[in-house]
Amino acid sequence: MKKLSAVVLSLMLCVSMSFAARGGSSSSSSSQKKSSSSSSSSSGSFGLGYSQVNFNQSINGVGNISFAFDEVAGRYWFDDKLAIDVQLGFGSGDATSRFLIGGKVLGNVVSLNNLNVYLFGGLAFGSFTLKTGPVDQDYSLFSIHGGVGAEYYVLPCLSVLTEMGLRYISVKPDGGNSLSDFAIYAEWLPQAGVRYYF
Repeated sequence: MKKLSAVVLSLMLCVSMSFAARGGSSSSSSSQKKSSSSSSSSSGSFGLGYSQVNFNQSINGVGNISFAFDEVAGRYWFDDKLAIDVQLGFGSGDATSRFLIGGKVLGNVVSLNNLNVYLFGGLAFGSFTLKTGPVDQDYSLFSIHGGVGAEYYVLPCLSVLTEMGLRYISVKPDGGNSLSDFAIYAEWLPQAGVRYYF
């Protein structure tokens, strides 16, 4: 509930900033340029926002663990067809500490008014520590994923995302054997996230 409230608050803040920026002539002309194009993405545009990677894994001797990597994410469109998306997430609590960095390459395949549909492929690397006993256990994580996503522009400078595809995850404890999982996944709001374009 707290994460949903934070996402809604962020959306409201971005919307109010967008409307305030429209009062300026330079911001207004930039918004008109973006909204007049058939695709909402444009060459050189950069969006900053939030994404989340959900992690669910059964670990021998520990049982099933589930938590999420909350990430700051940046998306840069080189042109109307090609973009990169980079994510960085970390956190620490009573049960776990975690770190994740990842990136994706996006290829836009369909542009309809305010909607972009794209194919993507990416990698992620991370680590986490389980603090469930007298001795902390460290794990390394590797993920490779690909699929299809959609980015809808609520405003010329604000988009919401959804993605689905295939994901392979490998988790290796220090001094132990790696565990792997290969499955279909889907990420909806707030997992896939939002982007605010500057």
